[in-house]
This record gives sequence, C-alpha cells and structure tokens, in this order.
Amino acid sequence: MSDVDSTAVRNCWLKIKSAQGEEAFVDNFYQYMFDNYSETRALFPEGLSEQKANILTTLDNVINGIDFIEKLETELLSLGKRHKNLGIKKEMFEAFIITIVDVAKMTSNDTLNNKELIAWESAFRAISNIMLKAYD
Repeated sequence: MSDVDSTAVRNCWLKIKSAQGEEAFVDNFYQYMFDNYSETRALFPEGLSEQKANILTTLDNVINGIDFIEKLETELLSLGKRHKNLGIKKEMFEAFIITIVDVAKMTSNDTLNNKELIAWESAFRAISNIMLKAYD
C-alpha cells in the first residue's frame, strides 16, 4: 500500500493499545457506531462478544500486514461479500471510516498526531475500497 504510511498506522495501533487497550477500542467502536449510526445496530447480533473478537483479529491482521495489503485482497473481497450479504450498504462504509478514526483519537487519549491520523484514515479507506469491489 504505497500511498499509506504503514509505520504511522502501526504507531496508531500501538498508542491505542498502550493508552486504553484494544478491547476498549473495540467496545468504544461499537458504542460510537450504534450511538451515531443507529441504523447499523440491527445488522449485528444482540451479544457482540464473537463479533468483537472477529473485528479485533481482522484489525490485527490488516494492521500487521499493511505493507502487503494487496496480498490480503482475496480475504478482504470475501469480507466485503459477507458485509454485502448481511445487508450492509455501500454508504455505511463511510460511517465505518468516520467511526474508526474518531474512536482511534478517543481511545489513544488524544495522543495521535495529525500524520498518524491521516495514515490511519488512508489505510482504512484503502481497505474499504478493496472490500467495496465485492459490491460491483
């Protein structure tokens, strides 16, 4: 992913983990998403423990493999297909990006600098763009 500063993306994740922890990030992610985009709540099971574990694994895999994201394209297309089949609309990906950036700021205790936030957003836009190919 040549246009994304992978070091800055990994620094974001490290700051998030050291500030409040990855579990807090995922908890905050879903809380923020459901509070700000209430239409998304119906797309998820009542109990989120399995979903939270899945997104945490996906985040770790994608962030750790950010330099080789093109090699994860098959997996991301499959993930995009699952999202489409669940009824997640294309326009909801923007809500995801806004949420993941805002929650990164919050969960890092506002320690992320502008370069890191830009890289974080760029990375998740690139990932979303790959997933959205499954909608075509």
